[in-house]
This record gives sequence, structure tokens and C-alpha cells, in this order.
Amino acid sequence: MLTNQEKFKKTYLLILAFTSGMVIMAVEISASRLIAPYFGTSTFVWTNIIGVIMVALALGYYLGGKIADTYPNPKMLLKICLIASFVLLTIPFFTGPLVDFISKNILVFKSASFFIFGGSLITVSLLFILPIILLGMVSPFIIKLLSQLDPRVGKDAGLVFSISTVGSILGTFLPTLLFIPYLGTRKTIIIFTLILILIVLIGFLKRKWLIIIPVFILPILWAKFPPIKNAEGIVYEDESTYQYFQIEDKDNFRYLKINEGLGVFSILNLQGGVLTNSYFDFYNLLPYLNGNNSKQEILILGLAGGTISTQLHNFFAKNYDLKMTGVEIDKKMIDSAKKYFNLENENLNIYNLDGRNFLDLTSNNYNSIIIDAYSSQLYISFHLATKEFFEGVKKHLKESGVIAINVNATSANSNLLKSITNTMNLVFKNVYLIPISEDSWNYMVLASDNELDFKKIKSLNKIPELDNIVDHAINNNIKITYDNNFAYLTDDKAPIEYLTDWMVLDYLFKK
Repeated sequence: MLTNQEKFKKTYLLILAFTSGMVIMAVEISASRLIAPYFGTSTFVWTNIIGVIMVALALGYYLGGKIADTYPNPKMLLKICLIASFVLLTIPFFTGPLVDFISKNILVFKSASFFIFGGSLITVSLLFILPIILLGMVSPFIIKLLSQLDPRVGKDAGLVFSISTVGSILGTFLPTLLFIPYLGTRKTIIIFTLILILIVLIGFLKRKWLIIIPVFILPILWAKFPPIKNAEGIVYEDESTYQYFQIEDKDNFRYLKINEGLGVFSILNLQGGVLTNSYFDFYNLLPYLNGNNSKQEILILGLAGGTISTQLHNFFAKNYDLKMTGVEIDKKMIDSAKKYFNLENENLNIYNLDGRNFLDLTSNNYNSIIIDAYSSQLYISFHLATKEFFEGVKKHLKESGVIAINVNATSANSNLLKSITNTMNLVFKNVYLIPISEDSWNYMVLASDNELDFKKIKSLNKIPELDNIVDHAINNNIKITYDNNFAYLTDDKAPIEYLTDWMVLDYLFKK
């Protein structure tokens, strides 16, 4: 029978197990967001995060058991937790300088894929392996201490792992749903670390003065942190449930960049015009190609900052009965775009949904459907590029309707681009390709069950600003048929990131 003091000790150790499990998972979730501004959130990055965390935990479990057998003292456990906490507190402040050092001094080979994989692996290892090893020691150490109170080690071991796992569940949901969207990643790490510090300090009952330590740390939560990524011309930055994004003014244009910033997701011409000298401009061809020259209902999946909708409104609202529907999964991005990209206009209805979910829920049909949803780096969202997705898109096209998607590809024969055009050829009778420019990786892919008459665009276009785009489309469009040398994409198998990474590597090796 346990004494009251032994019951208190056991309860405290179980609370510590819960807290350490919660912090480990909160740190793992936060790790992906902390390095996303530098390396993105691809499967490469997640593989490195999970791999490093698992290696650190394995080492921690082993070392924790050995140290617990050698020094079965609660104070030793508390010191381990305290050291881990203070290391975690430094991480939000050293990530930027560390990545800067790594990129300039270690990653000599500058390919995008190598930088993302190698850079994220080195960064995650240097930042997280030590504190996670220390936190990994907690569970076996607690089991050893509990065995001194109760010989039923199996029961207590199961209890420790169960309670620690419940803490991990909480550490998974709270950062994602609450702390990161409202407070940011860096403050999320600090908050969970402070919780651990408070629990640890309760264990040092004879040293009550230690309780004042959080008083000196707490003001950090109210401090205004510097930008996560320093860059010239930053107008705004924020973190949402989905991503980190930054708005930057440069050379008379405003750019919306996501995560590591390798791709530009929206552009605003600050000189008063609306054209961007980018692939966005080519979506203005759609009202001339979809067979309806008076009433235009256009759906945009991946609204971002609204570059496409702003251009269509500017060029076609006066002479067409124009109705646009914009779908964007990130509510914070919608709010920021309203403020910094002039997103709103009377012809645009905005929905905060995933593009595929929207198609499942709506009964409307459209003259044109635009897919411009990139998740990070150069990656098209895989679930918006499969055979099943395009079949769903086709159901929402009006007669003579057209869909358009921009694909980042190093050449017209890249495996990635061919896989997408093959997939579209399985669903639509006609697929066309327009290379945007010789020095650009952008290819506009158009698909319809009707043959598209590019020559007629010349007579339909009454907008001088679009003359060059129209001429380029007339002279450079290519009809694409199914190529048996390449695969197609399905919901079950759509290796977009793999195809993109190897396409980039192949391009760099051949250069």
C-alpha cells in the first residue's frame, strides 16, 4: 500500500510523462512549420523531421534507461527535463541564422532538391536532436522511479506509455488548431516549453525560488518578433493552419510567396496596370476559347491573392456578363489578399474551401475552370491533378467549356508534364499546350471536349493589352495526344513531388 507521499510522487511522475509526451509532439508539429519558410513542406522535409525525431527518441529511450539504472534519482530526471526545456527555448531564435549559415557554408551543391533535402536534414538534426533525446529519456526514467514504489513494473510501464500518448494527442491537435494559427510557430514552441518548465519546477519543491524563472521568460510571449525571413521590401507575413506566407514589394510589383518562397503565387502590378509578365496573363484567353462570347461563368480553384480574378475583371467585366467564383483553402490568405492585393470586386464570389471539396458540393456549371493550386515549391496539389479529379471537373463544365492549368516543367517532354497531359487526355477529347516563354518553366495546358480554334481569338480580341498574349497563343499552341511512353495520374498513384524533384535534378545534371 502506497503512502500519501508515494501517491503524490507517482501522480507527479505521471503528470510529467503526460507533459513530456505533449511537448515532444508539439515540437514535432511545430518543427515542420518552423522550417517551412526555408525548405517548404514537401515529403522530403517531413521525412527528415519524422526520421530525426524517431532516431532521437530511440537514443533517448536507450540512454534514459541506462542513466536511470545508474542514477535512479528524481532530481536527475528533473535536471534532464530542464536542460531540454532551455535548449527548446533557443530554437525559435536560432533557426534563421542557422539556415543562413548552412546555406552559405555547407550546401555548396545548389540544386533545389538537394538544398531542400540536405538543408532540412541538417537543420532539423542540429535544432531538435538534442532536446528530443533528452525528452526521450523521460519515459524509461519514470518507469524506473515507479518501480521503486511498486514492483508491478509492467502495469506502470503501460500506464506511463498510455498517459504519454494521450499527451502526444493533445500536443498534436493544440498547435495545429489553436496556437500556430493565432500565435505563430515560435511562440507555440515557447508556450509548450514553459508548461514543461512549470511542471519540472514543481518537482523542485525545496527550491521555491526557481518558480520565478518563468516570470522572466513569460514576457517573450508579448514581444514582437522580427520577420521570420528577412527580405527587402517585406510588406506583410503571417502563418496559417496551412502555410507560412510573405508579401513582398520589388521592382514595381507585389509578390505573394509561400513557405520557402521558390514559387510566386500571386502578383500585383503596383504601377497601375494588371498584366504581370507571367503565366497568370494567359488565363485571359479563356473567354475567347470557351464558346460563349457574351456570358462568362468562370471558376478559379486556387485563388491565392486573386491575380487571375483581378485581370479577368479588369478586361472583361465591361463587355461581358462576367461571374467568377474563387476557391481558396486558406482563410488567412483570403483576408490578406483583400488588404494587399485588391482581391474583392463585384464580379467575384469567394469560398473558403478545398478545390475538390467545392466541386463535390456545388451544382453549378462553368464556361471555364482554372486550376492554379500549388502547395509549396513547384508542386501541384496532387489531388487536383488526377484522372478522378478531372472527371469531376468535367461534370461542372458547360457545353464547349474549357479547363486550364499551369504546369511548371523543364521541357515539353518532362515526365511530370506528360503525366498530366496523359491524364487529361483520358478525360477530354482535346488537350493543348502553350509554352509561355523560352526562359520560363511555365506551360499552360488547356482541355475541352470541343476543338479549340485559336485563330479566331485574333478577331474576337478588342483589348490592345492582350495582343501579344493572343499572338503568342496563336503561334505556339500544340495539340497533345496520349503518349504511351508515360504514365497517367490517379488518386491511388500520383507521385507529383517525386516527378517534380527528379525533373529538376535531371535538368541540373544536363545543364
